[in-house]
Amino acid sequence: MSDKFTLDMLDIPSGWRRGEGDWTGVAAAMARGETVEVIQEVGSTLWQNSLPEKHSLYWDGENISTIKARIWISFTQRRFSPESVLPKVQWHPRVLWIGIGCERGTGRELIETAIQNVCRGYHLAESAIAGIATIDTKAGEVGLLELCQARNWPLKTFAADILSSVEVPNPSNIVVKQVGTPSVAEAAALCAIELISCTILKNRQDACSTILNNRQDACSTKSESACGVGILPAQQRLLVPKKIFRSQNPPPLQGGVRAGSAVTVAVAVCPIEYLG
Repeated sequence: MSDKFTLDMLDIPSGWRRGEGDWTGVAAAMARGETVEVIQEVGSTLWQNSLPEKHSLYWDGENISTIKARIWISFTQRRFSPESVLPKVQWHPRVLWIGIGCERGTGRELIETAIQNVCRGYHLAESAIAGIATIDTKAGEVGLLELCQARNWPLKTFAADILSSVEVPNPSNIVVKQVGTPSVAEAAALCAIELISCTILKNRQDACSTILNNRQDACSTKSESACGVGILPAQQRLLVPKKIFRSQNPPPLQGGVRAGSAVTVAVAVCPIEYLG
């Protein structure tokens, strides 16, 4: 049996997704025992506890002068130059929650295109998406359900009174009149990351369990940390404020009713990756 330390020996959480990069080149560098730099921006670090004593991984910030390869762990979609002599790869923990607001009858294609445009515009990896969040009145929206099923994304929904309790940068009086909350996309994205954080911490018998026992809804997003996680301040957890996308070609009438032609997208980053 070989005693070489290889890429496959990393005990990476099962929910992480492999991104672009020179996986063969990084694996070869590790097998040769060469210095491989790890830059981890998000996700659990528990995988580091299973590393063997003799490994060649070093972390961002350490004094490294002989780097032969690099591993990025983030939600960012990086484009590596094919001319680079340094092989690089990227892992994407699922930490992004997409808040969606849409008109009734909006099709899957428009919702998916809106999400893709936001990801490209903000250099976000689609494989880092954990799931979709919206208001509970959209729980049966066919376009959303089709998209979530196709992409294996969970759909989290929240009542209007829960969403209305969330502080957001772009509240709308028009939305209040329509659905009873000044925000759907931004508030739902924030509620989703609070719910995931609190649920996981509760399962770990963390301090968050006290909050969950006192409240049946998501934890307060007005606090400066997600249920004591304390990694990102509230204003930074909303990674992308709401963006509105409209169809260039209004859909035809269906049964005398025109299908939805507008989608609102917001993105929040959770301090804990989704492994469901």
